[in-house]
Amino acid sequence: MICRPAIRSPFASWTAVVVTAVIGLAACSGGSDPDPVSPSSSAPSPTTTTTTNGGDNTSTDIASLPEIDSLRTNPTDQFLVDPNVMSGGHPYKGTSAQTPHTGAHVHFDNSTNEWPAGGTGAESYPAIYAVADGIVTRVTDSFRVGSNDRYGINLAIARSGSAAYEFEYSIEPMVPEPSPGFYADFITVREGDRVAKGQIIGYMFLPPGPGGAHIHFELINTATGAFQAPAIFNKDVLKEFYARWKAFGFDSPQGYQNPIPPCMGWKIAAEENPFEAVAVECLQ
Repeated sequence: MICRPAIRSPFASWTAVVVTAVIGLAACSGGSDPDPVSPSSSAPSPTTTTTTNGGDNTSTDIASLPEIDSLRTNPTDQFLVDPNVMSGGHPYKGTSAQTPHTGAHVHFDNSTNEWPAGGTGAESYPAIYAVADGIVTRVTDSFRVGSNDRYGINLAIARSGSAAYEFEYSIEPMVPEPSPGFYADFITVREGDRVAKGQIIGYMFLPPGPGGAHIHFELINTATGAFQAPAIFNKDVLKEFYARWKAFGFDSPQGYQNPIPPCMGWKIAAEENPFEAVAVECLQ
């Protein structure tokens, strides 16, 4: 969102819809996310303006999705990016954390100008994968937060009754969009598409230099609009993610203090728990 959660829904024709809502795409409001040395002590604002393009006239058949509890008993083995492209990261930091942040992060570093690799098109940048089988409920080609433009995808992967649980990818290169429509080529799906776990749904644009490029991700409960910890990955995936947190894996306004143990939801409140209304210190 980027730094926030987002969602999308199919439309009958190609239209541009400007929506102001409580969604994740703006969770990381402002020009940049909190620095790992001096992170923000409060959760980012969830209000943003996004532009959404409609896809085919396809209904999102939420009833066909598995129950959310299935991701607790049978977590996914697919992460959203290849772990070896990460330069850092952190889990979802809940409202009880010292430095709450309503989304986990995957960070990238292009200091050596490794990207693009093998060409100049979108496919020459790091791939972004569907973390589970699901339905694309929203695609945001571009939206402005501060001086930066971002793009994103929402993927409904589970349900509880008629409510969907959406995995939001808020893709944040942390630079202005190089040209109008540039980011659209970095998204390979449309609203209403059904996707399979492991399918490439987009690419991560990385400008030259270290920058602050990252993907902000979380779950969104569509029944309540709540941002929730993306604790849907198995232990092997979590282990690889945790091994690459580096300077971001701390929960302290003073910087490198209070390291966070391996988890996807750190000090979450009951409403941030996707599986049961119980507060948890470290939801894996």
